[in-house]
This record gives sequence, structure tokens and C-alpha cells, in this order.
Amino acid sequence: MRVLIICLCWLGLLGCSEPVLAKSSASVAVLQYHHIGDDTPRVTSVTADELAQHIEWLQEHDFDIVSITDALQLLQQPTPATAKLAVLTIDDGWKNVYQNGLPVFKKYQVPFTVFVNPRLMREAPNLYMNWQQLRELQQYGATIANHTNSHDHLTWRRTDESESQWQQRIRADILDAQQEIDEALGAQPKLLAYPYGEYDPAVEAIVEEAGFVAFAQHSGAWNRFSNSAAIPRFPASAQYADLRTLATKINSLALPVTHITPASMVLKHDQSTPSFSVTLDHTDDFNPAQMNCFAGSSTLRPSWQGNTFTVELSQPLPIGRSRVNCTVASKSQPQRFYWYSQPFARADKNGHWPD
Repeated sequence: MRVLIICLCWLGLLGCSEPVLAKSSASVAVLQYHHIGDDTPRVTSVTADELAQHIEWLQEHDFDIVSITDALQLLQQPTPATAKLAVLTIDDGWKNVYQNGLPVFKKYQVPFTVFVNPRLMREAPNLYMNWQQLRELQQYGATIANHTNSHDHLTWRRTDESESQWQQRIRADILDAQQEIDEALGAQPKLLAYPYGEYDPAVEAIVEEAGFVAFAQHSGAWNRFSNSAAIPRFPASAQYADLRTLATKINSLALPVTHITPASMVLKHDQSTPSFSVTLDHTDDFNPAQMNCFAGSSTLRPSWQGNTFTVELSQPLPIGRSRVNCTVASKSQPQRFYWYSQPFARADKNGHWPD
């Protein structure tokens, strides 16, 4: 299950008839937030005023802010109602979302999604929203979804843990959280946000087998070609909250990606200058020769063979999470760019990296 065309059936949003391949090239900008406040770590925070500015900008520039489940449906339509779609998501379920964020969402009457960790809610009730508060959000129209129980690095194996033991632990981390969410709020769509945005093919296989649509943290727009086990989102907090740069990202279009090599974002310590290749369904709406890719301060020119472009890094990636962003102007919409992000997580000598 690499394409979203089959996910509506098991989400319960449509009947389980044979899926029809959508012809739409609509893109959805998914914005990712964490804290909403001015007294929390800036690196993961957006103020209520900044959130309001983002919503106002979206509305003033003719974006339809839709629920995450509506976006899933709209991407399947041959002729979407709008060419500009946005989804607002919030990770972790911090209490300041209820205190500072809900009044903003109510003011502008827009939907949003909160990904929660039930275990952390129990262990730190002074920090996270409780079920009653989440019910209030749900009654307003918010979607409450799964961020695992533990918020662990899902790709990490523990010392002396077999592959089957790791699979069992990760599966339980996801499914136990979903069970608790469903028991507290009623049956919810199977939507997952990866902690730290980290995944690999083995994690994806567990997620797909369990019937989830999963969201990561590498940037880029979402379209019908997107891997339903690793949908991109644009961070919109801290320095990324500035609309002078965020506006360009929100306006971006998703490339029609059909295959990515390597399949995993996780790199071993000695894999400091990796390459990657991306195959597209078509290149009709842009000039491949105009694509540029950016890794840190380096600008890279991809090489093309047919509909596949390859990027070779020239500078070592740092330990931890990073990404290479590739952009190219649209022919049909000159003010908009196609945006593709390749995530990486390079391990240290012990096989780990910082949070």
C-alpha cells in the first residue's frame, strides 16, 4: 500500500468497493505544530497570535482548511472542489493546545487534528490534555489521532532485542494507544504521526498491516501519489512560523513520486554522504533542468535519466535528523513550486542520535 487510493475503505469513510485511481493532481499543505504558547520552548512553539496569522493568511489566499479525513476523500476526487487545500495538525496533545489554541480555532471555525500519547497523558497529567478536554476538542470538530503510547524512536532496536520482539513492541505501542483512544472517544480513524517523524520500511510494514495512514515530519505537500505510510508535513513553529518563508512552502505542489531509493531514511554512522533517487509518474508541468536541491548550505543539481532524478551529496550529513529539499517551478502555475523533501537520520557510532 504505497498510494492513498485504498486507504478510505479501512478508514470507514467510503464503502469497500474497488478503488478508482484519481486523476487529480491536487496538493494538500499539512502544517505541523506542537506547543501553542509563549512560555514553552521556542523550537517547538507557535504563539496563539502566530497561529491566528497562519489561519488568516490561508483564508485570505483562498485555501480551504479541511479536516484530515476530508483531505483523504478530496484527494480521490477526479476534479477537486478547490486547488488549494490545507490541513492543520498538532503533535503531543500539550495542555496549552486546549488553553491557547482552541479559542483560536473556534474564532476562525477551522478543523484541526491532535496526535496524542495516552501513556504520557497518564504519566504527566499536568502537561497534557486529559480525555475530557479532548472530548471538548472532538465536539468542536477536531480529530484526535494516534502518536503512539511511548513517543519512542520507533526505528531503534533495544540491546539483545530480536527482530520479532522489536516488531511486537512497536505494534503494541501503536495498537494499545489506538485502543485507549477508541475507548475514551469512540472509534477513531486509524491515523498515526510518527514520533520525531522517524520511520523505516520495517516500521512502515507494521503500520500498513495494522491499517493506518501515517504522517512524518519531512517537508513537502501531500497528493494522491504520496506514500500513505509517510505523508509529509511542513513544520510551522519557531523560525518556520515566519510567513515570509512559510507562505512559499504552503503554496508548494507535490511531485508525482512513484518510487524512492533508498527506501529507508535511517543511515549508518559511516553513511555520511548518501545519494538518493526519485522516480516520478511524469514531468509534464516543470522543466527538469531547472530543479535545484538544497542540503544545508550546499546547492545540488540532480542528474536525470528519464523520469528519475538522482542527488549525490557532496558534504557529510550531521549526526541526527536532516533533510534534502528539492524544488522546481511549475509551468502552469508560475508562482508555485514543486517541493520534494528526502529525510535522513544518521546514527552515531552507537546506532542512535539525539531527540
